[in-house]
Amino acid sequence: MIKVRNQQLINTLGIRVKALRIQRGLSMEKLAELSEIDYRQIFNIEHGRTNATISTLGALCKGLDISLSELFDSSILK
Repeated sequence: MIKVRNQQLINTLGIRVKALRIQRGLSMEKLAELSEIDYRQIFNIEHGRTNATISTLGALCKGLDISLSELFDSSILK
């Protein structure tokens, strides 16, 4: 049960990251450059294939020019 809930959260977070990236008109490659992380990691996050660390999420927020609270401030994450 816990694993299913965790996977749902991972998937939802990936959807949120992708939506924010698209809203800003960024490709995965450009977000990777701005975040200083590999674009394959962004792909895996957006597709729910990895459980991102807090430091990776912080880097993504830097690239998206948002705070961590903005990343998690969404009705889809509640």
